[in-house]
Amino acid sequence: MSVIVIDPGHGGTKSISNDSSWNNATSISGVREKDLTLDLARRIRWSLQAGSGKQRATALGKKVTVVLTRESDVNLSFKARGGFVVQHRAAIFLSLHFNASNTHTARGTEAWIDRKYVRPGVGSEGPGVPLSGLRNVNVAADAALAGAVAQATYMALKDMDPKAALRSDSYAEETNGEAYAPPAGVKMKGLGVLRDATLGTAANRCRAALLEVDFIDTKAVDTLLCGANSEANRNALASAIAIALVEAA
Repeated sequence: MSVIVIDPGHGGTKSISNDSSWNNATSISGVREKDLTLDLARRIRWSLQAGSGKQRATALGKKVTVVLTRESDVNLSFKARGGFVVQHRAAIFLSLHFNASNTHTARGTEAWIDRKYVRPGVGSEGPGVPLSGLRNVNVAADAALAGAVAQATYMALKDMDPKAALRSDSYAEETNGEAYAPPAGVKMKGLGVLRDATLGTAANRCRAALLEVDFIDTKAVDTLLCGANSEANRNALASAIAIALVEAA
């Protein structure tokens, strides 16, 4: 039995200082990211429990349990969100988000994993990290999960709109010796909600990723996810993500 924790990003009406913000992106039609993440999380859960995600699990001979970090409009700290991994001994942690840009024209799906090492001199990355400076003990496993989820999301969006895209970064060796190059659609940086110390202990083997579905402040994406066909499109998106999670579990 594999436990999958799905974290609907943001929530509530107040940000937590140096921690989780209550909302970041807002669609052109006025739908907040925090509401979209919760809606998508619920749809993914349904798919895993009774829909195409469940069917895929049965076909693969797998059993999965899904847990949401929040069921209502509340903001939780990174520690509280990660606490669900510890409590349920989860195999997978996926934090859901939607993007926005200053130009309101950006497009693309991307998934983030936590960087391998703490950056010297960056205090916000220090607490909870071992003296070795190691933040992420399973970078490759996290990257494989993130890549699978990003690819599934991108393909689902591409079925709705040919202009859907994957956003990737190029990585060169850094001063701390980190030279790992993640797969397409996957990026690395220090994210508190993904840090292994947040998800239990520094030796935690839970695979973790943060998914940015697309830019909801772009008209095309707003139309897809908040327009006339939003129900069908959100369900298709949830189904694709659920199947990717089952296959990764």
